[in-house]
Amino acid sequence: MSNESELSSAVTSALLELYQRHHEPMDSQPMAGVGENAYGQVLRVSWPTVPEAASLVVKMAPKNEARRSHMHVVDYYAREVFMYQEVFPIFKNLSEFTVTPALKAPDEFLIFEDLSESGFRPNSRSSMPTYDIVICSLTALAELHACSFILQKRDPEKFRELVASVKKDNLFTPNVEEVTIEFGKAQLRRARNILDDTDGDHAEVAAMREVLERCEKYLKSLALYCVDGKSQSPHAVICHGDFWNNNILYRHEPLGRPVEAKLIDFQMSRYAPPVLDIVHYLFACTEKQLRDEHFPEFMNAYYNTLDQRLASCDLRLEEIYPRSVFNRQLQLYGVYGLIMGAFSLPFFISNANEVLDIDTVSEAIQDLSDSSDESKYKDLIEEYEMLNERTLPIFKRRILGIVKDLIKYEMTEPLFKMDS
Repeated sequence: MSNESELSSAVTSALLELYQRHHEPMDSQPMAGVGENAYGQVLRVSWPTVPEAASLVVKMAPKNEARRSHMHVVDYYAREVFMYQEVFPIFKNLSEFTVTPALKAPDEFLIFEDLSESGFRPNSRSSMPTYDIVICSLTALAELHACSFILQKRDPEKFRELVASVKKDNLFTPNVEEVTIEFGKAQLRRARNILDDTDGDHAEVAAMREVLERCEKYLKSLALYCVDGKSQSPHAVICHGDFWNNNILYRHEPLGRPVEAKLIDFQMSRYAPPVLDIVHYLFACTEKQLRDEHFPEFMNAYYNTLDQRLASCDLRLEEIYPRSVFNRQLQLYGVYGLIMGAFSLPFFISNANEVLDIDTVSEAIQDLSDSSDESKYKDLIEEYEMLNERTLPIFKRRILGIVKDLIKYEMTEPLFKMDS
């Protein structure tokens, strides 16, 4: 068995205790490709000699100390365990997930039901989401968000108790590592340099350049502004937090059309404006042409699903989360789509052989942590540049498409308020 598919002793012991198959051989195979899960290994575990035994999915935390420290692995696993143990039993629409978590460092792991047994499969990240996939995704997201609004109305004390445990963001905090912010700024700077070589209407290019400049200048402040759920209470929910292509599974009808989606990977769940999940997914995971053709339909699919879910509980969405508030939040927090595009697009568009080794980069970051050189992280980011001849044109098209849509849908207002 290769290292990439090897179960830790802690996981093996837990599986034996849970399923009592001491004399049956276990098989484990990697499920996630290189760069697709920065927070550990994801393996499918099966018992080949027990035909009736359902397979399981195991997520194990990385062991590399530099990576564990840089990526705050302990916090991420604790957040996901909290979501499965405390939140989802209350949010009953997700209670079909099963999980047996362990949090004894450095052996954090989670054991899940294998949803492929029920016909759910990922949409390959090399395959752009279609209209039907986006509709399925936003419908599932609305079902998740609706649970927050329902609980907040029915049991506000329990809702406040849950929120207290997720309001501290796992990604953007006041003490977020400088290298993280510098990486995002480097991508925005690259987009601006690309824009300088772009032919087009002078006024449009100038407007796009200003968006990129301001987002780079105020990146940390903008990120903290976006994830502040308290500022939008009571119009904030427990968000997924990392809502992108690889964290959604789909069940298809016999002719191939996706008809249902399930959300996975809740390590970044946070209390925030609902639209953060929407703009993260739409801007970082879809092409501008699809958004140009269907953006209003996508917004309606999400909001109408919210409406139906709340109506089934005899609640009126227009009283709890008015459409005017939803539309205004899109204007106020749409910039989060650009922020997450800057951080994630280099990874999303890279093939397995183009993704950097996370352990190596984390160790390099750790080696620089004691240096007083102000340019240390910029030099490191340049040294570990991911974009290449193949991916640079894709990056250009995708990130400039985000900027154009921020302008098109009047989502640039926060960029111009950071001066005041």
